[in-house]
Amino acid sequence: MSYMCPVCNGFQQLQYSCPICEYPAVDQGRLNDMYGPYSAYRPIDDIKLTNGYADVSEHECIHVILCPRCDRTFPLPVQEQLLSPR
Repeated sequence: MSYMCPVCNGFQQLQYSCPICEYPAVDQGRLNDMYGPYSAYRPIDDIKLTNGYADVSEHECIHVILCPRCDRTFPLPVQEQLLSPR
């Protein structure tokens, strides 16, 4: 079975507030893409096995969220959707 992130694929936008100050936060992209210059080219599930989150078993895509007001970043898991077979 294959899963995909609806945010990464443009099907939905993240609308989330900072848990500290409740200001609207900004999506900075996938956490896995921030591990290094070539991390975006590694297979997604390969990085998920070593990033310290249960995102493989939970079918989540971890995004980094930035609060422009308090300048904090935090991870936000996005539930991946099952792709229907053709």
